[in-house]
Amino acid sequence: MRKRSCFTCKSLEEEHRFLETREAAWLKEHTGEKNVDTFMVCMAPLDDKGKQCRNLRTYWDEKPFKEPLRLPDPS
Repeated sequence: MRKRSCFTCKSLEEEHRFLETREAAWLKEHTGEKNVDTFMVCMAPLDDKGKQCRNLRTYWDEKPFKEPLRLPDPS
């Protein structure tokens, strides 16, 4: 896991990880991007119940979308 800043959590150093296969497929479908290999998801906890931030960013850009985009909660 890599530490990166998060635009939605406002944290300066939160754990981020690269997308899993089904998450990458969701992002490709949602955005129309063909290559989503550089996207990372924020793993910061938002509450005591295990809810995570799940904001998306690229490796080099904290805010790659006009509006923040979060992965849906895993089901």
